[in-house]
Amino acid sequence: MTRYVIIGGGIAGTTAAGEIRAREADAQITVVSEEQHPLYSRVLLPHYIKGKIPREKCFLKKDSWYEEQRVEWFRAERVVAIDAVNKHVELLHAGRELPYDKLLITTGGEPHYLERDLRGLCYLQTLEDADHLLQLLGEVRGKPDAHAGVCGGGFIACEFLNIFKHFGLSTTCFHRGPWFWSRVLDEESGGLIAQTLEASQVKTQANTTLADIHGEHGLSEVETSSGLFRADILGIGIGLLRDLRWIQKAGIETAAGVRTNAYLETSVADVYAAGDICEHFDVVTGEHMLVGNYMNAQMQGRTAARNMMGDQEEFRLVSGYATHIFELDVIFVGDTRRALADEILVKGRVPDGYVVQEFKRKGRLVGATLVGGNKDRMELTRRIQAQLP
Repeated sequence: MTRYVIIGGGIAGTTAAGEIRAREADAQITVVSEEQHPLYSRVLLPHYIKGKIPREKCFLKKDSWYEEQRVEWFRAERVVAIDAVNKHVELLHAGRELPYDKLLITTGGEPHYLERDLRGLCYLQTLEDADHLLQLLGEVRGKPDAHAGVCGGGFIACEFLNIFKHFGLSTTCFHRGPWFWSRVLDEESGGLIAQTLEASQVKTQANTTLADIHGEHGLSEVETSSGLFRADILGIGIGLLRDLRWIQKAGIETAAGVRTNAYLETSVADVYAAGDICEHFDVVTGEHMLVGNYMNAQMQGRTAARNMMGDQEEFRLVSGYATHIFELDVIFVGDTRRALADEILVKGRVPDGYVVQEFKRKGRLVGATLVGGNKDRMELTRRIQAQLP
């Protein structure tokens, strides 16, 4: 009987547990999750906040699923150490060691929290974050002059902008770069986003950082490097942090995330990684990539499980991110790292309402961004997948 231990109870880890049980009836499967809830969809949290779905619809598994699948489930628990020589992990709260034959790390990341906390600050990573945000929105909606702020220029910032608009809040958004996703998008793509924000009467402060927050019993003002503005609620979306220290102590190679080969194997025998923590070797682009989205995590969890059970299956997926800023489509496909591109071809301008970037390396298309539409997404994805020149 093979003993599988999965660190992390999100979509990657839970998918892996289900895949193992489907193929090995007698396997011993343990999932250690820092969450107290069964698996839920982070993608659905904004829909829950806006009242489009009830809270229970966010859940992808029930408590009973773990018992039915004979998965030992440690909830609200965390692994603090891996002994790769004696093949066991150490639990923080239970005060015990779990032996393993195969180990999968799917711990993802957590938001970049501000050092200071004040009522009115909110994040959007967990179900508790969503509940807290709903409470705050209920408190500020009754104020005739309620104002919201958004700190960040990426995907979570977009979610906050959409949520605050849904609730009719006047909003100020500030970000460090000259435009949203300034490390990836060109000036035309960024200008199209800025135009959309302006048309929706969002006050924008570019090239701006957070200096301080003010308030006695709750947030009242936000101080930035560009000035001061009043705010009752401030959404923080400034990226994810990945705790790699305890993983490094086990001798496992890390860079921006946990490094793996194309089979999702780490540098240590019988230890695998998947999901937002995994920096895998991408066979399509020929580079290591750290990808943080739902589909990637689900597919990596499935592939990692199969390889833990003895398969030799390369992980091969042209991953894509898609979101909206109000009615504007923003889509990233494949490898969009500017520093690694040999050439970036830009098609379209702000007046066209549609801008596409194509990222090329060694004569092949490896990534693309689309702002203002999605009509070319499937063709660009196909070209990247086929490794066409």
